[in-house]
Amino acid sequence: MSEKGFDMIATGKGFSVFTATAFIIGEVAGGGILSLPSATAGAGWSGLAMILYCATCAGISGMCLAKSWLILEERYPEYRQGLTRKPFSTIGAFVSVIMNITRIGASTVFVILSAGLAVALTSSFIHLTECQWIPIVVAVFLVPFWLGSPADFWPVAYLAMLSTVIGSILLITKIIMELSKNGPSTDYHIDGIKSYSAAFGTILFAFGGASAFPNFQNDMKEKTKFPIAVVFGFIGLILLYLPTAGLGYGTFGHSVKSSILKNLETGTFITVINSFFFIHCLTVVIIILNPVYLDMEELLRIPKQFNWKRCVFRTALLALILLIAETFPSFGEIVDLIGGSTVAIMAFVLPPIFYIKLCRDNSGDWPERSVSIYHYIVFGVIVLSGFVGGIASTYATISNWTPLSSACYLSHNSGNSTK
Repeated sequence: MSEKGFDMIATGKGFSVFTATAFIIGEVAGGGILSLPSATAGAGWSGLAMILYCATCAGISGMCLAKSWLILEERYPEYRQGLTRKPFSTIGAFVSVIMNITRIGASTVFVILSAGLAVALTSSFIHLTECQWIPIVVAVFLVPFWLGSPADFWPVAYLAMLSTVIGSILLITKIIMELSKNGPSTDYHIDGIKSYSAAFGTILFAFGGASAFPNFQNDMKEKTKFPIAVVFGFIGLILLYLPTAGLGYGTFGHSVKSSILKNLETGTFITVINSFFFIHCLTVVIIILNPVYLDMEELLRIPKQFNWKRCVFRTALLALILLIAETFPSFGEIVDLIGGSTVAIMAFVLPPIFYIKLCRDNSGDWPERSVSIYHYIVFGVIVLSGFVGGIASTYATISNWTPLSSACYLSHNSGNSTK
């Protein structure tokens, strides 16, 4: 594939490749790493190969998305004037809707996970349930959500990445300690094809951050180097994901919970681990939800500068997340559903299609690009995997789902814990 013309893209103020890598790891990891041992239990030991496969496919898709945006800037100069706030208008309404649903769902997952971690950290002196912690967690996000684009809060990305990396290393250490103490599990059975399919959705969710990549790339000083950040970011994710999934499944087997933190023995060590993941959840939601704000505010013609309209709109969207979290406070089910449906579309199906379409479009006076047979085969496998696997995972999740059965605002569920 010809890369001629990428040097035409103007560079300016923005963050570095390392910061972009921090955004990728900080945004993608966290809730995903906690649910991967459960996903591995659903797929058996082949789940580790599935994690590596999904990482490779999602990384290639992320590269496609990054190069697609560079092509758009090369062909349409209006998109390279400064740090434009909205790199989604050329994609279409359908993609914007799917992206927004994905990120609202992912934000809800982290709100629920934050509430569960808050209970674990404060249960000895604050006697609140997870359902009662959810509105408190949402309230904490209020003021930070009034900020602008990722460039306005780049330190948050470093905090999200550091808390994930440190928390993950401590988590792996704790699992090894429990493995040494209690020995490996003896129960590694798989429940069936539905369990295997749902596991695919969970793993997809763990790599579902591609829809925010254009925002991160758009705030870089040198946008052409974003593919480097994608490579570094996914290498980091694999180094975190595989040990956690393998050791977690090896230690707890089929009994591993949707969040592996709930399998670990209580004590000072697990409190420290919970604290790091709690910090991660609080920071990553700001990163995840920001592209939704930028997209919808452009549609509603809300000014770019800080203003009361932005505050009102973002507060209203936060209230929607609160309602969803209180209605479906099950961490595992939302992860499976979002991963198998919208994440599969955004992270696997659409990016290669966009890239092929842009490379084949030679209608203007643009540098000529072509896609080799090899790349067609690779992209075809990725798209087919996302399409078929996504349908199977979504069906497996919905067939076992009982909506409203655990809603917090129903009196008999007011003390529920997330599953």
